[in-house]
Amino acid sequence: MTISELLAVLFPHLTCLQIDGVCRSGRSVRIWARTVSTQAACSRCGPVSQRGRSSYERRVCDSAVGGQETVLHLRVRRFRCGNDDCAATTFAEQVPGLTVRYGRYSVPLRTLLQAIDGRSRPLACVDLGPAGPRAHSVGDR
Repeated sequence: MTISELLAVLFPHLTCLQIDGVCRSGRSVRIWARTVSTQAACSRCGPVSQRGRSSYERRVCDSAVGGQETVLHLRVRRFRCGNDDCAATTFAEQVPGLTVRYGRYSVPLRTLLQAIDGRSRPLACVDLGPAGPRAHSVGDR
């Protein structure tokens, strides 16, 4: 089994990305990846744009593997909105099923955290280490 096949089994939501590197750092697994799409839809008005402007790296926490936190270093592109009436002159692309606007947790991790907490609001911190899950909601501290 190749590394790409192993990642597809453990992280099926990352198959739409170009994986540039994977390493273990302390108690975490770090994955460097980038999007491969050449276009994205504006998050405010909807039209698809191919006018890439720049890119930047987001850090997104993802589901734990083997008791280790997973951090995704995701390089995404910024696009210019082609709609002159749109308030957003630029927007960052989102990866369906993985990222949301301003989100620091992946969609699968957010779903897991909300299931553990039983509330609709996201958690600030979760320890999924050997002692078991401990969750703290925003405002519980």
